[in-house]
Amino acid sequence: MPWPSDHPASTDPLLMPWAGGLEEVVPGAQVHGVLRYLPGRRVATMVELAGKPAVVKVFASPRARGNSRRLRAFAASGAADVVPTVLGCDDAGHVLAISYRHGVLPTDLSDSQYEECFHPVGAALRRIHDSGTKLDRSWDWEKEVAQLRRATPPAAGLLDLVETVVASTRWLAGAPLSPAHRDAHPRQVVVAVDGSVAFIDLDDAAMAPRGLDIGNMLGHLVLEKITGKRSERVTRRASDAFLAGYGGSAELDDGVLTGWTVLAVARLAGLAESRHGDPTQRDALHAYCRSILDRVWV
Repeated sequence: MPWPSDHPASTDPLLMPWAGGLEEVVPGAQVHGVLRYLPGRRVATMVELAGKPAVVKVFASPRARGNSRRLRAFAASGAADVVPTVLGCDDAGHVLAISYRHGVLPTDLSDSQYEECFHPVGAALRRIHDSGTKLDRSWDWEKEVAQLRRATPPAAGLLDLVETVVASTRWLAGAPLSPAHRDAHPRQVVVAVDGSVAFIDLDDAAMAPRGLDIGNMLGHLVLEKITGKRSERVTRRASDAFLAGYGGSAELDDGVLTGWTVLAVARLAGLAESRHGDPTQRDALHAYCRSILDRVWV
């Protein structure tokens, strides 16, 4: 499969060594364009394969093999239709081809459609959690906290905030683990014309507490409100629809959901500083965390 000379698989020195695996995985496919590129780490590309769209991911590290293994595990479960299907993986473990989902992201929907789509999003996430899939790695509160500490920049009291959040959520340690997306947020969801939804980008999938995925989705809805992308009314209704679609669980009471949501928002505050260089967003997310901590746990 010929790649354009300006494609990251042809120009990124950490991805170039694995370009030979592209033809191995999807012989004869035609390139249509880059979907997402993280320099030195990975690139996802839309291709056409046998007249149908597909996604090819090239990783600098040998992550494709593990990702393929976990997606194949989901394919044998009741969640098969809400996650991508593996089309192929190269022997070196750096190139993965998966099915493409037709549809739009929630961000492209009107306010009313946005609110409505989160009910099936919650139901789809519940199917992933209840699928019984056995994944070969795990992620718990301790690992989430360790990553949060590593990724938080020393700016505007963020480190102090993180330590307060950690102390306030320590009781979440030891929560039961279920098959989880582990990076669930609105841009990881595709909404089809008929209103059905599917999750994409399960590169981080692992056995994890249910609350981690739910809190991450709720935290990103907080971000939508704080950045003004959606109104408070719309994000509140979307959150309610998401939780209603997910349904009740003995593992998830209001305290658990609040704890995981605050952890997610604290991480987003750090990213607002380190990735986006946006002090206004950082401070707003910081203030949201503080308000929840003061109201609920202090």
